[in-house]
Amino acid sequence: MKRSFSPSLGFLLLIQILWTLPASSQWITQTNFLKGGWNAVYLHVDASHATITEVLADATDVEEVWLWSPPTGEQFFDSPQAPTESGSQWSKWTRSLGASSPLQRLIPNSAYYVRVNASLTDYSWTVKGKPVAPRYQWSSSGLNFIGFATPSGPMGYERFFLPAAALLESAEIYRSPGGAFGSGNPLRLFDFARTTFTRGEAVWMRVNTGFNRYFGPFEVSLPGSRVISFGADGTQYSFRLRNQSPTTNTITLRLIASETPPTGQTNIVGVPPILVRGAIDPANLLYGAVPLIAGSTDLETRTYSWVLPPKGKPGSDVQVVLGLARDQLLGNPGDLSAGVLQFTDDQGLMRMDLGVAAVKSSMAGLWVGEAQVSQVVQYLVNYQRDPVGKPVVKLTEKDGAYAAVSTNEILGSVPRAFPLRLIMHDDGTNSFLLQRVFLGSDITTNPIVATEQRFLDPERLGAARRISAVHLPWSASNTPLPMTLVSNVYRASIVTPYDAVGANPFVHQYHPDHDNLNATFTQMLPRGRESYGITRTIWLSPQVAATDYLGQTAGSLERKGIYDETITVEGAGGSSRTFKVVGTFTLNRISPISQLTR
Repeated sequence: MKRSFSPSLGFLLLIQILWTLPASSQWITQTNFLKGGWNAVYLHVDASHATITEVLADATDVEEVWLWSPPTGEQFFDSPQAPTESGSQWSKWTRSLGASSPLQRLIPNSAYYVRVNASLTDYSWTVKGKPVAPRYQWSSSGLNFIGFATPSGPMGYERFFLPAAALLESAEIYRSPGGAFGSGNPLRLFDFARTTFTRGEAVWMRVNTGFNRYFGPFEVSLPGSRVISFGADGTQYSFRLRNQSPTTNTITLRLIASETPPTGQTNIVGVPPILVRGAIDPANLLYGAVPLIAGSTDLETRTYSWVLPPKGKPGSDVQVVLGLARDQLLGNPGDLSAGVLQFTDDQGLMRMDLGVAAVKSSMAGLWVGEAQVSQVVQYLVNYQRDPVGKPVVKLTEKDGAYAAVSTNEILGSVPRAFPLRLIMHDDGTNSFLLQRVFLGSDITTNPIVATEQRFLDPERLGAARRISAVHLPWSASNTPLPMTLVSNVYRASIVTPYDAVGANPFVHQYHPDHDNLNATFTQMLPRGRESYGITRTIWLSPQVAATDYLGQTAGSLERKGIYDETITVEGAGGSSRTFKVVGTFTLNRISPISQLTR
């Protein structure tokens, strides 16, 4: 007796399309040890990047592949299913039909029947794909066609199910070890103590106790996708790690490099710099960060482990937070870094491979923040003094002056840091400081970053923003101030002429002592009489990220470093006086728009 709900071919094609959406990721090869005839295979990798005909181009001894599509409604199967044209729960690919076959893609977490040339005794079928986290759909009303994420090599049934030993007492398990379908294929197992299976082998399984949640001694629960992708902007990713064993279990995580991508797939430039968020430091309330380095010989950076209490006990279910140190990504903007996160347990029962990928992003966009000036050179002059402590006067040709011994040019701290707003735009090639900037939409409703309000849609000014840096000189055209980048240090030179009305703080247009005009307002006075020229040179020196977790994962959205500014005040006759201030700066990217409308 058999009752089933038959998914349509369109539904199967939709599943295949959805699995092919991620175009770039990490790669690993699954090896399946098969016999001539019909074999049951469970795929732990996503090989849907190409058609089955393309994937099996070199595997000429594989003649047919049949995908088991479990019914979504009530079901009951008295015996294992064999692939058949009349079985609507099957979708097939055959070498003779090729591109005309109903089944066109190999999707992960699915069981297949694979027919190998009957003349072969042993055959290794390798499938390169993207590793994904396991996902099981267990039916309590019939047989389930599934596989288990065990390590490579033979695994005994009794050993694998030891954490859930009661399952085997009522379990029905059928294997397909190769050959023609008949009394020996599928074959029901009874001697679980001496029977082994390998990673990638699928079996038919039913337990009389009904529903089953045991598919290995631990479980990783992801919030959606079966891979971890940081994309071009992400820096953090969290998921749940659960112990499914009745005893204490130590789960170890390591990062390994991706294999070379198949032909036509996105090139991989390196392994993403992954961090595991550690414990919080009670002294500063910051989380620690432990790097995972692929191939490291240092145990502390090669692996990270969690000791989980028995299932159901406090602490047996933990949150894992991974971070990406974006400032350490290799390559150029748009380049892909990828690797494989590999989870194992201390009993050697399970190995879960999970893809992780990140795209190096451009630093282009609008960055806004501030500098905190915390140190100044005080320029205190030390004068020569006589034996009673009075300053010594030194005669000159015209008059006298105190005799100076030295000038203190050591940086000194200020009682309270002074804030200076910073606005920087990066177009991907060049960087500029801005006195003011406008964010909003243009008349075509496209978001823009502009130097003047006239570029914004007047009907949407209520949703627009204006950001200003009042310490920078104002100009009607708001011309961006170019910054040069040398040895990772940004430098900007800001020149304010002594007669710049509205920009020079020494000029007061309607004050007779600061308008740079003579007493009759008929002649322009030279520099140094009523106002001074000002040249400001600003250096922004980005610093290495902090050692805590948050500091190392903020690379794509935040810039921090040392702020250094020299202010030269120019007077009459080429005389000048120089001042220096130092502090720190923080910039946050508030818009990724690389084009500055001006």
